[in-house]
Amino acid sequence: MKQQTFLNMKPHWKHRYCHGGTLRQSAKGRGARPLSSKDPIHLVFKVNKEAVRYGLRSSKNFSLMTRLLKRYSSKFFVKVEQFSVQGDHVHLLIRGGKRSQIQSFLRVLAGQFAQGLTDTPNVKNDGPKVWKYRPFTRVIKGFRPYQIVRDYIQLNECEANGRPSSKARLRGLSREQLMELWV
Repeated sequence: MKQQTFLNMKPHWKHRYCHGGTLRQSAKGRGARPLSSKDPIHLVFKVNKEAVRYGLRSSKNFSLMTRLLKRYSSKFFVKVEQFSVQGDHVHLLIRGGKRSQIQSFLRVLAGQFAQGLTDTPNVKNDGPKVWKYRPFTRVIKGFRPYQIVRDYIQLNECEANGRPSSKARLRGLSREQLMELWV
């Protein structure tokens, strides 16, 4: 009887298109992962800093991530529109075909990257977990939210490449600053 009550659990309206990350720690994010074959998806992988020595921006880890992205996006028919690799997390803006292909892409990309980072393709890793949280996904509904996420990922990439960051960036950028990102 108790298990059946979890089936009827609906997420809070703010989180109905989000799943994973820190939401998983509360009851708000424990429903099924919302995925869409029509709308773009913002995907974030957060890495545990203790498990990754030199961060994700090191040349070895960065090339591993780009190589795996190319391989598995073509295998599972997922289009990677934009990605940004930071020191401890990765942002992706993807579009996919079937729900099962997107799920397989998430599962295989996370697993292969963790195996590549720990150099344990055939044995179980005894060290700390590679991923800090489950992958965060958010289905993006509408053009304006799509622009915001696209600009946010571009801003993260510019900051990873040496642009100074500020706390005011979270409140929004002017039109000129946004145009400066894409130059």
